[in-house]
Amino acid sequence: MIDFNSKTAFTDRINYLIDGPIAATAEESQRRHYLGASVVGHECERYVQFQLLAAHGLIERKRPEARNLRIFDRGHTYEAKARKWLKDAGFLFGTTRTGRSFQDFGGEYRGSVDDVVTGWREILTRNGVICPIELPALWECKCLGSKYWKQVVDKGLKEYSSTYWGQIHQYMAYLELPRCLYTVINADTMEMHHTIYNYDEVEAQLGRARVHGVITATNEGRWCQRCSGDRNFYKCKWCDFREACWST
Repeated sequence: MIDFNSKTAFTDRINYLIDGPIAATAEESQRRHYLGASVVGHECERYVQFQLLAAHGLIERKRPEARNLRIFDRGHTYEAKARKWLKDAGFLFGTTRTGRSFQDFGGEYRGSVDDVVTGWREILTRNGVICPIELPALWECKCLGSKYWKQVVDKGLKEYSSTYWGQIHQYMAYLELPRCLYTVINADTMEMHHTIYNYDEVEAQLGRARVHGVITATNEGRWCQRCSGDRNFYKCKWCDFREACWST
């Protein structure tokens, strides 16, 4: 409900008109009918299971606020910008033998990568400029606020996010890539940080085993384990599936 007497009434009215189409478009475009590799590394196995249930249409996903959707869209915008900047610098993008996407478990599990670095401009090599990374390499890009960008830079991706860490290893495994060039853009300062992460087969196998376990448990009508036994655990409070989870 808009308060037309508030100091922000005019802004609220304009944003209300903007947010409607954003939410409607996102609801259609973000409807997945499969479990995505982007959630497999999540620290809560029950959360991954709820994502699968939502893909099957057995539970409703929480609708994201329009502001959050604009943040997601910002990520896509700067991913495209970063790809162009890397191309201008000499990196060449392409596909692997298996393409840039995959599916498994009868199509119930799928993933699509940001891109793959496959080459380096020959003219730069002739001029003595050597490609700074071994090729080929998965390329993933994230745009984060300063606080979270600094955490990735200082701690590394594995400690910052088990979700992102698991995601890149699933991509590297299925696309048969030995390394990942991970680009993180600071949304506030536009600083860029690049890191090479090498493929860890054990990590990838654990991720695929988790997918198998979640799909099997779901098909058999069993619940997967929660990350906490306390519904007031701070991460549970933030979870989109909190109410559904703790009512089971």
